[in-house]
Amino acid sequence: MKSITPLPAQLLRRIGLDRQGVLYGLQLALTAWVAFAVASFLHIPNPFWAAMPVFVVAQSTRGLAFERGLYRVIGTGLGALAGFGMIQFVASAPYLTFALLAIWVGVAGGLSHLIYGVRSYAALMAGVTAVVVVVPCLFAPENYMYLAAARVECTFIGVVLITLSSALLTPRADKARFYRALHDVSRSACHLLGSTLCGTVSEGAKQEADILEKVSQLETASVAILAGSKSAGRQRRIVNAVIVSTVGLVACSRRLHHRQPPGFDAADMLGKRLLALSADSSLAAPAALEKIRESIVLAEQTDAMLALHLNRMFTAIRSLLQDDGQAPKSFARSELPLLAPSADWGLARQTALLCGAITLASTSLAYLGGSFLGEMTALGTAMFSLILGSMIKPQLIAPFLLQGILAGSIIAIGYRLAIFPHIQSTWLVVVSLLPFMLVGGLARASLKFRFPALDANMAFLLASQAMLPAREVTAIDVVAESATIALAACIVAGGFILLPRRSDRHVHDASHRIHRDLLQLIRSNAKRPMSQDQWLARTIRQTLRLTAHIAQTRQRHNLSPAHMIAALNFGHSICRLQAQEGQWTKETRETLKSLPRELEAFSQSPDALAARLMDYATELRQREVALLLHDAATALIAGREFFSFRRNMAATGSKGTE
Repeated sequence: MKSITPLPAQLLRRIGLDRQGVLYGLQLALTAWVAFAVASFLHIPNPFWAAMPVFVVAQSTRGLAFERGLYRVIGTGLGALAGFGMIQFVASAPYLTFALLAIWVGVAGGLSHLIYGVRSYAALMAGVTAVVVVVPCLFAPENYMYLAAARVECTFIGVVLITLSSALLTPRADKARFYRALHDVSRSACHLLGSTLCGTVSEGAKQEADILEKVSQLETASVAILAGSKSAGRQRRIVNAVIVSTVGLVACSRRLHHRQPPGFDAADMLGKRLLALSADSSLAAPAALEKIRESIVLAEQTDAMLALHLNRMFTAIRSLLQDDGQAPKSFARSELPLLAPSADWGLARQTALLCGAITLASTSLAYLGGSFLGEMTALGTAMFSLILGSMIKPQLIAPFLLQGILAGSIIAIGYRLAIFPHIQSTWLVVVSLLPFMLVGGLARASLKFRFPALDANMAFLLASQAMLPAREVTAIDVVAESATIALAACIVAGGFILLPRRSDRHVHDASHRIHRDLLQLIRSNAKRPMSQDQWLARTIRQTLRLTAHIAQTRQRHNLSPAHMIAALNFGHSICRLQAQEGQWTKETRETLKSLPRELEAFSQSPDALAARLMDYATELRQREVALLLHDAATALIAGREFFSFRRNMAATGSKGTE
């Protein structure tokens, strides 16, 4: 007999809630309500600003909530200081104030794409806080310092309360599960490499693509998982060691698959050891330690870079899987491979110009209009441009923002017309908002409504104007004020929806950086040195970025993970050639005297360069150099579409659609 699910459980499931979700929603609602109540009874102007940070700072894990709260406080402090400095010119030079605010907002928006991880939230909040401090003061210059201080006080009240609430009620991140996911990806890399060395690899390109995609996702997830940890810095570097070495092993697998030199007995034995390791349930188990040691010894006899990546990966995985307090100090800081920061200068410039221009235009027009409606519009457009501009793909979130703002604005109209006119005391104001907070908190916790619910809560709180003494307004004024917030959302969100950021442009920018770094590596000399570790850190960062974007662009038929792996192997061959140059014979030097100049043509004519490198490899008697030239030529052939991608994109005007 079929069991019948109780009606409340059915309803909760339909709206994307479970028991944990309900508790989380109640936590958000009550924390936001208490923040509003505290600000109201302290008689701080516009107390609804105190509830807003609660819905934004709150996160699913305690560490992330702590870090987000910390960087919101830092960003709010910086934005407040900047805002206080700017409002000194409000009365005497308003347009200078607009210009300074636009520059500040533009810089903040740009920094959100240059600062890595949760720390970028500080830049975002520095821009938003300056907006909410400066814009209202344009329309009440006589009370500018009082209003500005009130905004900052409300923000701190909200942040402190949600931080305390998170400390008591929010669970810690499941780092053990994350480390197991890293462990599984490492095992997959061992299986791919072992299959390659044993000559039994099948669907190697598909396995490479799966590994790179998982590594890219895990690197992104590490920001949230490690947030708030006491040893987050060291853990992040060890996680990066796993990521860099795993991608490096995939590149080694591809290179050794093409090389197939004679006398490969050690490699065959290594392949069998790696296949056995990939079948182990835990690389951290004592039983796996001897296999790991044997594998590293065999790897040293096969390929130096392969041995380095294996040693780093195994040591890092074993360190992560042990308890934090017992993890061995396996790595000196200098031994951990770096992963270049996730800084996107092209997107930073674009965001800075966009946010600065929107802020300057909206504040200037609002000042000329001289009304409260203009203030609300300027606030909305400046803040929404910063929030969406800080995202890599804002067009994905823009529809949710638009839905949320429209819903929150409409609900605020109903509240102000039907409920608020009958309220005569601060206690009643506080009580009247409780039902709305409860619905908003549960919606924010819902898997179905969480994205639009965030902006719906923001719009409702801002448009509700729930405070005493209340401004004297007509019904038309109430509708118009909510409409201005909705209009600001339509302008900004609609712009991102109609003119989306294209993934093919991201692909082009990342591939351009890899091409540029390869060229710099080729031209590297004593005056402008570029080490292999430095090049590898930068190239793997761009490889992860490409992996994330290629699936979202129609250019994906031109590029694949195999092409990016070929770029890694081509760069590795160049590094090894440069490192061995001091050991070249006189004959080798004479034969390769034109090699640096010829290598610079890798993107113009990869096939011709590959043929030339093969000729060199055939002519040379120095086997080690010949083998590296063979590797470079093979990488050029395997990645010809990637190496010529930038040139082809330039020829077609870099055009593409989603």
